Amino acid sequence: MSITSYFRFRHKASGFTLIEMVVTIVIIGILGVGISSFIGNTTKGMVDTAERSQIATIAWLVSERLSRSLRHALPNSIRISSSDSRCLEYIPIYAGTDYLGVPVTVSASQFEVAPFSNIASGFNFATQPMRVAVYPNSDIGLYTLTTTSMISSEVSQLNAGTTTNAQAITLSSSHQFPLDSPNNRLFLVTEPNMYCFQSGLLVHYRDYGYNTVFSDSSSDLSNETVMGSRLGQGLNQGKFNYTPSTLQRNGVISIEFKVVGDDSLVHSVNQEVQIRNVP
Repeated sequence: MSITSYFRFRHKASGFTLIEMVVTIVIIGILGVGISSFIGNTTKGMVDTAERSQIATIAWLVSERLSRSLRHALPNSIRISSSDSRCLEYIPIYAGTDYLGVPVTVSASQFEVAPFSNIASGFNFATQPMRVAVYPNSDIGLYTLTTTSMISSEVSQLNAGTTTNAQAITLSSSHQFPLDSPNNRLFLVTEPNMYCFQSGLLVHYRDYGYNTVFSDSSSDLSNETVMGSRLGQGLNQGKFNYTPSTLQRNGVISIEFKVVGDDSLVHSVNQEVQIRNVP
């Protein structure tokens, strides 16, 4: 082969035809579209999974928070807003025990009880104000504090009693309970609490005192804490329902709410919490 023929061959073999270039571009384009589509779908799937996980977590946290709090409600202390059922009020139980005797026929400021399992003598009630509740067999008058109501004045001291292994409760003022408990049960309760579904949030109120008439107005409440967000509004707003207890069964609180995510993703929750029926 001559040198001229050799260089002509090299020049001819090293190039691409127009058809080959077009085919190559088309193949690269198809691969690019496929890869970008695969990456896009994978990313969207991961985002959707994360979003579902997030709203499921919110639903679980809100449900668990409400359940744990309401299980400690004083029997017959549940009150729900009658207009839209979006707010629930209750009186939390801090401790319970049996009493040796309480003032029923006459007023007194001190009486003896069996030792509390979670409160020792000398407890500082200034940091955690509490009252004594005896036989709350009805919600009538439960939130009205008088010298003869089911809930006493504030506890001032808890000391060792004169009876062996007993504790003595001292009230800030004399009190007379309307009825004796058939089982001699006594509860130490804190200030009322309230949960409200409002503007897509679950809001917790506490330390606002006892109100004879139920009120969910923000002007009458205090110590606001947001316990959950991204909850439904309007027709999807959360609500409470309460079935009072009877001699055969506990009271039941039904909680309904929806957690709203992106792209119209909704997680519905219907939770039931039992309230003790033994006052």
